Amino acid sequence: MDNLGRKHGVKNFLLTRRGEGYIDVIVTVLAAMMLLVLALNTFSFIALQLNMDHFTKKLLAEATAEGRLSVNITNRQEELRLEAGLPAMTVRWDAVYFNPTQKTVQLGEKMELTVTCLTAFKGIGLFNIPITITTRHTGLSQRYWK
Repeated sequence: MDNLGRKHGVKNFLLTRRGEGYIDVIVTVLAAMMLLVLALNTFSFIALQLNMDHFTKKLLAEATAEGRLSVNITNRQEELRLEAGLPAMTVRWDAVYFNPTQKTVQLGEKMELTVTCLTAFKGIGLFNIPITITTRHTGLSQRYWK
């Protein structure tokens, strides 16, 4: 008889609606926290994209003014990256070189800079989803080489 009473007690406990308000509050708070995490990650991705875009434009402007990819450009690249607080990135240059050994680009020839950064969508410590952010800009060399 005692076991029957317990079975009815568990059944009654599961069927009662007491405490439903607490569960609703907990679910609402968890949903709000997930939305907050999503919003913060989205804003951090937008800020990273804008910083990378600015970095790419500045570095390309300096390379086109110089008309070549030299040690000065490589040094400036690291300077700008640290100044902007950007993480380690992949930087790729595409150009038609006038002199491939010196990496000079003739006046009016196209120089393209592609910057790629691997970051992650960070959850509440449970998961990380990798995301790649890329910016690409082109410019024309402003230097004439003889």
